[in-house]
Amino acid sequence: MGKVPNSYATIDAQMLLKTEDEVLRRFLGQGNQDMFTSLLNYLHPEDKEIFKSAVRETKAKAMPKNVVVVRLIDGEKQYHWAAVTVTGPSRSSDADNTEIYHLYVADPDDDTEQRLRDSIDECGAYLDLLNGILFSYEADSRRIFIFMRNAGQQLVFFDGSLDKWQEQMKDGRLDAESETAFSVLCRDLEMKRGAFSYNIKTSFFSSENKMEQCLFRAQLIGDEDGGKILGCIRSVEQQGGAQTGSEYVRDTGIPVLNKKSITDYAKRAMTVGDNKVCLVILDLDNFKTVNDTLGHMVGDEVLLRTAEIIKASLGDRGILGRIGGDEMMIVFPQVESETELRNTLRTIRTNIEWEYQDKWEEVKVTCSMGSAVYPDNGKSYDETFSLADKMLYIAKSKGKNRYVIFVPEIHGALLNPDQKTTEDILQKVQGDRSGVMQQLEEQFLMRHAMTFEQVLTSVGTCFNLDRVVCVSGERFSESQVSAWDHTGYQYGVKDPVFCSPEPGFLDSFDDNNTLVIHAIANLESKAEILYNRLKRENVESVLFYKFAPTSKYKGYLIFAKSSRRQMWSEEDKVLLALVGKIVELSMTT
Repeated sequence: MGKVPNSYATIDAQMLLKTEDEVLRRFLGQGNQDMFTSLLNYLHPEDKEIFKSAVRETKAKAMPKNVVVVRLIDGEKQYHWAAVTVTGPSRSSDADNTEIYHLYVADPDDDTEQRLRDSIDECGAYLDLLNGILFSYEADSRRIFIFMRNAGQQLVFFDGSLDKWQEQMKDGRLDAESETAFSVLCRDLEMKRGAFSYNIKTSFFSSENKMEQCLFRAQLIGDEDGGKILGCIRSVEQQGGAQTGSEYVRDTGIPVLNKKSITDYAKRAMTVGDNKVCLVILDLDNFKTVNDTLGHMVGDEVLLRTAEIIKASLGDRGILGRIGGDEMMIVFPQVESETELRNTLRTIRTNIEWEYQDKWEEVKVTCSMGSAVYPDNGKSYDETFSLADKMLYIAKSKGKNRYVIFVPEIHGALLNPDQKTTEDILQKVQGDRSGVMQQLEEQFLMRHAMTFEQVLTSVGTCFNLDRVVCVSGERFSESQVSAWDHTGYQYGVKDPVFCSPEPGFLDSFDDNNTLVIHAIANLESKAEILYNRLKRENVESVLFYKFAPTSKYKGYLIFAKSSRRQMWSEEDKVLLALVGKIVELSMTT
C-alpha cells in the first residue's frame, strides 16, 4: 500500500463531503461532479463502521479530537492507510443548521510529507527574500514558466509554450535593439545549452509598459536528455541595480501584497494575451465590532489568520493583496471556468465562517465578496474593479456572508450611466425578480404574449440558474420535456428519465407542491435514476415544483444550480413555486 498525503476536509452528520482541499481531491480522483458525495464511498468496507463510530464518539463525548486509522481508496482504486483526526461538531450557517465535522488526513507512520512541506516552506522563504523573477523551460513540452515569489504567494508572469511567449514578447514588448538577442536566447533554450546569459530590454515585466534592461541567466539541470533549464531575470538599470519585480511589495501588516502591488499585478495580468482576469473584492463582516469589543490586537490576529485561510484556499490559482483596512482583493490571472471560480469563492467563504464559528459570543466574523471578469464584464481595470465593488455592496446588503458574481442578465443595470448611486442600482437589481414575475403573469398567463422559451430564459437568468426543465403531458406516460440552459432551448423532447421518475418520487413533495434538495446526494435515496441523470449534468442543488394532482396536465418543473453557492432562500422557494403555478395555470387557459 502507498501513502496518503496530508490534507483537509469537512463532512456533515450524514458523512457527506462538504469541502475538501485540492490535495485530497486529487488523491481521491474527484472531479467537480463528485462534490457532496459520501466519504464512506472512499473507505474500505471493513472500516466504515469504525469511522462512523469515531464521529459519533466525537459528538457524544464532546471530544476536542478523535483519531481513527482507516483505509482510503484513491483514484486508481488502491487502498492506503490513513490517520484521520476528527474534530467537531460545529454548526453551519445554512438554514438547516447542519452539524459539521472537520477532518485532518495524514499518513499514520511517516513524517516525510511534513518534512518535505517544511523544506518547501524554507525554499519559499528564500525566494521571498530574493524577490526576483525565475523561469524554467522543458524542451520536451516546449513549456516555459516565468514566476516570482512574494509574500508567500507565487506570482505567475507566463505559463505556456515557448512559441506563445515569443509571440507576446515580439508584440511590442521588445526594444528593437534586443530582438536579435532574444531570438538567440530562445534558440539556446530549444538547444538546451548548458549555461548562458543575455541582456534584453523589454517591458514584459512592467505593469506600466516601461522598457527596462534585464539580464537573463540560465543553466541546464540534469543531462540533455532528461533535464530542464532553470534561470533568473534581474534588472541591470543604472540606479541602484534594483531587481525586476521589485514593484511588487508586501503589505506592512500581513503577508500579502500591498495595495499598489496587487493593483499593478492585476493591470499587468490584463495585458497578457487573451487572459480572462477576475477581480474579487473581499470584506470581513463585523470587523469593526472585533476591534471595538475585543481590541485591535485581536483584530490584527483576525486579519493575519484570514489571509492565511484565503491563501490556502487559493493555492496557485490566485493572488491576494490588501487594499485597505479589512478589505482585500484577489486576482485570478486566468479564469478557467465559472464553476471553478464559484467553488473557490465558496471554499473561502465557508472556511472563514467555520474558523470563527464558535470563537466569540460577542461577534461572528464572516466575509462578503463581489467579483467581475475582465474583459467580459469590464473593458479596463477601473471598470472591472468598480463592478466587483458594486457586487460586494450587493452581497453586504443581501445579508453578508456570501459572494456575488457579476451576471450581465441580472446586474446589467450597473452598466447604465443613468444609475447614479449604488443604492439605486441595488434597488434595480432587487426589483428585477418582481418585474419578471409581473411580466409572467401579465404577458404570459393573461395575454399569451410570451413564448415558453422566453419564460424559461427569463426565469433562468433572473434567478441565476444553470438549468430549467419542464415535464408535462395530458397523460404522464406521454409527457414531453422542454429545457433551457446557457447553451439554448429545447422543446418537445422525449426523455425517459425525466418523463418516468421512480415510483414514489412525486409523493415526496410538501403541501406547496415543492421539493428542495440543497445537496444533490440527498436525492439518491428518493430517486436514484433521476439523481444519476442530474449528477451527470453537473447539477448540485435543485428545487422541484409538481403540478397539482387535479391539473389536466401532469408533470413538474426542475430549477437547477450547478454549484451550492448559496442555500435556496425562502424568497427563492416562494417565487419559484409561483412560477410553477403560473406555468400550471397557463396549460388550462
